[in-house]
Amino acid sequence: MAMAINDIQQYFRTQQVPLQWLPILRAMAIEMSAYADAKDLHHLFFNIGERFAKNAESHFQGMQSLDQLEESLNDFWSRLNWGWVDLNELKGYIDITHQAAPLAEAFGDEALGWSVGFLEGFYQTVFAVLGASNKMVVRSTGDIVDGMELRLRFGR
Repeated sequence: MAMAINDIQQYFRTQQVPLQWLPILRAMAIEMSAYADAKDLHHLFFNIGERFAKNAESHFQGMQSLDQLEESLNDFWSRLNWGWVDLNELKGYIDITHQAAPLAEAFGDEALGWSVGFLEGFYQTVFAVLGASNKMVVRSTGDIVDGMELRLRFGR
């Protein structure tokens, strides 16, 4: 019997977070939600994403094109088992589609609204390191497909 796409996605999601960390991360998400609202948690995760990117900036510093940046970021994410990213320049902004980030599995689907702040902070810092204006920001579009596809936009 062939597996349905939903079954394959569910299986893949369960492989994203090491078993020794999953219950700890889920418990942390529940406790953090009890102490802070979604806006504050989003801000916290944005800051964590910024710090993470600053610590890893040698992986993407000096990229000269969007294709080079995408390739470098995908190499970086692949080494961490954090999925991959597609960057597409559209009129007035850059569409960022991050596939298979383990945020939904680590913190739960209900936490995606604030945990996506991690990727916003990360990509904001990436573009800042590359010389982007601070008037340009990275924000989630709110489009989430089964917790596996997170869409962001970098622009004004």
